[in-house]
Amino acid sequence: MNSPVRRAKLSARERSVRSRLTQVVATRWFLRGTLSARAGTCGKPTCRCAQGDLHPSLYLVQSQGGKLRQLYVPAAWQARAREAVAAYRELQELIEAVSEAEWQRLQDREG
Repeated sequence: MNSPVRRAKLSARERSVRSRLTQVVATRWFLRGTLSARAGTCGKPTCRCAQGDLHPSLYLVQSQGGKLRQLYVPAAWQARAREAVAAYRELQELIEAVSEAEWQRLQDREG
């Protein structure tokens, strides 16, 4: 059985981290993966890309079940995808900070 977290026993720093974690989860999109910028040709012989001015594109790359999967991100979604990937990284950092505090409590046999 899990024991509830008692905010009074948390340090001010940990309360702040947990609060930020809650805010990010509740108010922002988050997405696990890496964004990969690429450039390529479209195949039209008269297009500028045939002379070397390649078309930019953005892909979301993610490992799922041990396999890489990729998803093209259209221009209209690129800002949102960048923000969501950044929010996921922030969540990882916040979770790591909370985990480290719990590690210390266990090591010190407190709480």
